[in-house]
Amino acid sequence: MKIEVIEHIQNKNQDLMKVILDGVSIELANAFRRIILTEVPSMAITEVLFVENDTVLFDEMIAHRLALIPLTTDLKNYNLPDECSCGGHGCTLCQVQLECDIRTKNNEVMAYSGDLKSMDEKIHPVNNNIIIAKLGKKSSLVFEAYAQLGIGMDHAKFQPVCSVGYKYFPDVKIDNSKLKNSQIDEVIKHDHTKLFKKVDGKLALVEEYWKCPDFTGSAEKYVPPGAITIDYVPNKFVFTIEGTGALPIKEILTKAVEIFLEKLDEFEDQLKKVVITQRV
Repeated sequence: MKIEVIEHIQNKNQDLMKVILDGVSIELANAFRRIILTEVPSMAITEVLFVENDTVLFDEMIAHRLALIPLTTDLKNYNLPDECSCGGHGCTLCQVQLECDIRTKNNEVMAYSGDLKSMDEKIHPVNNNIIIAKLGKKSSLVFEAYAQLGIGMDHAKFQPVCSVGYKYFPDVKIDNSKLKNSQIDEVIKHDHTKLFKKVDGKLALVEEYWKCPDFTGSAEKYVPPGAITIDYVPNKFVFTIEGTGALPIKEILTKAVEIFLEKLDEFEDQLKKVVITQRV
């Protein structure tokens, strides 16, 4: 198996990576996708204790909004609740406390995710500009929130990615002997994906065309049959991963591989038990 990073965008507004995965079956590629989506842990708010809430939103609505705010995650110093020595009751090894205390006088104030004060500086909202609620004049919003690690299999709020998907690596062949100059111009004119270009009077693909949008086949109707053949490379995929910011994508991939290997070890152990039982 070979992995090649072809694009990585990381800033305060976006965390996206595209990688080429070569030498794996579609079943393995999909298993890897599902592990990233449902089994890589991340931190999210699980409980909120309200002291004062004068906003127009019910406590439950604000708690729901808080749970969906992505939080930075520390996998080294925090345990999943069911794996913690406290049994998941909530200790400093599996839980972190966040507080919010907003009180207005004669002005209206918007409560943002940046108003959440964490007891651990490593755990905080990924973005400080997510709206929680609007407070009117002489009103208050005071609460304590508790965040824990979890996995997407239990709730979507624990997913460390916004999206993760893959597509086959395209294999495109162009036979210029079947193309006229006018037909090449038609392809270039109607190619809304901008995947083709004209070089020395011949039709060609743009460089690194696999980074571009998918081939839609719209160009094929302007050329004779067989002039443009769009296929795919077996066992080669382009993976696109967009993170929430809870974890760096590199760490998400590393953790996904660790989980996958653990599953293989567990499967091997179970298989040995079955073989031993049959022999007995």
